[in-house]
Amino acid sequence: MTTLIIIQLILAIALVILVLLQGSDNEGLGLGGGTFGGMMSARGSANLLSRLTAITATLFMVMSVVLTITASIGSDKNVLESLPSLNSEEQSSEEPSIPE
Repeated sequence: MTTLIIIQLILAIALVILVLLQGSDNEGLGLGGGTFGGMMSARGSANLLSRLTAITATLFMVMSVVLTITASIGSDKNVLESLPSLNSEEQSSEEPSIPE
């Protein structure tokens, strides 16, 4: 379980970094020009970053589902059953007490 959480954390950090590296219309935090040839040209880097971001986001979503399933397997109760129960019958028959 701890390994899955660490992988999820790494994916979250990578996703944030990839989103920040992508260029906007004004090239705010983008990589800028292409100094690495054809693959890392302005258009090539945008395609590469877009694909890496999509892959990382997909992996993040899959890991979220895996973590949810893993956490639910270890528990016998679902989320609604784990909430504290409120007995409306007991509360309606008792008069509310005023603290002194």
